[in-house]
Amino acid sequence: MSKIKNKKYLLTGLVAVLLVIAIGARAYLPIWVKDHVNSKLMALDKYDGHVDDIDISLIRGAYKIDGLIIYKSDQSNERPFVKTPLIDLSIEWRSLLRGAIVAEIDIYDIELNFAKSQTGKGAGWKSLIESLAPFDINRASVNNGKISYTDYTSDPHFELSATNIDAEVKNLRAVKDDDKSLPSTLVIAASTMGDGQIKVSGDMNMLKETPDFDMSMEFSNANLTAFNDYAKRNAMIDFQSGVLDVSGELAAADGNVVGYVKPVASNVAVVGLKDDMNPINFVWESLVSVVMEIFENQPNDQIALRIPIEGNLNDIKTDMFSGIISILSNAFGEAFTKQEDGTISFSDAFIEQQ
Repeated sequence: MSKIKNKKYLLTGLVAVLLVIAIGARAYLPIWVKDHVNSKLMALDKYDGHVDDIDISLIRGAYKIDGLIIYKSDQSNERPFVKTPLIDLSIEWRSLLRGAIVAEIDIYDIELNFAKSQTGKGAGWKSLIESLAPFDINRASVNNGKISYTDYTSDPHFELSATNIDAEVKNLRAVKDDDKSLPSTLVIAASTMGDGQIKVSGDMNMLKETPDFDMSMEFSNANLTAFNDYAKRNAMIDFQSGVLDVSGELAAADGNVVGYVKPVASNVAVVGLKDDMNPINFVWESLVSVVMEIFENQPNDQIALRIPIEGNLNDIKTDMFSGIISILSNAFGEAFTKQEDGTISFSDAFIEQQ
């Protein structure tokens, strides 16, 4: 009996030791992962960063990154390059039923702040992403994001931005419908300056060395006066009123691109010319007003053009001559619609590249 008791005590002790080790390892794991992530962030070229905390859920096969921030090493910009309070990365369990071990990632309230000196180019992001996600990402989402571009060289500073960004891309690794030419789907919705709305949707294949895609975009109902800082700086125009809509479609097959972009400006008026005491501005704004009046579709009070896009992904060309001719078509023919035309498809790009 003593031998049996000794074996029971030994087994109980071994289980207790293993349990203590497991509890200790579980307690230390988030600390180790946090240190590992922070070391990768500090290894970025010309950028630094840190995370506040890491939470790990072994049952979910997931971990959360709290308080991620990335900024220029010289801190030459007023805003960080990347800032988000929460990233949730986990195993995509439903894909396991198809025999694929892939991950899904959800990013919340992220801010991306670009500038001339803060583009993120050449920082070594691939190594960072690979360290954050041990498995290939099959689904990714952004919830309530913001992206901005700020020109710190102007006085006052000039900014273009999009807010309330909700985006989701599914089936990146073609776990489902892997026989389709474009198995992945992308949907983006956002608000812009001037109370405009952006909608982007389409299908793509990101597994190819040069991705294929078929996308459509609508940028609608933006108040032109919100862009006056940009217009005055680049075109010496100051809008009193006006609404801007931009739509477009773009498809690519094996690097060949075909599509168009169609801006439509409605009810445009330049700021009271008689109140501008600068004679150069007065002459220029008068000329702009006359040109807009001549090439405006009078019944719809809009000026518009349709610019064809074609070429290679590495050398996309816009047909500006056709765009200029299209101004006449809108002005003196049937007014262009503000929505996408629905005339571009993936097959168009494929046929073009034959």
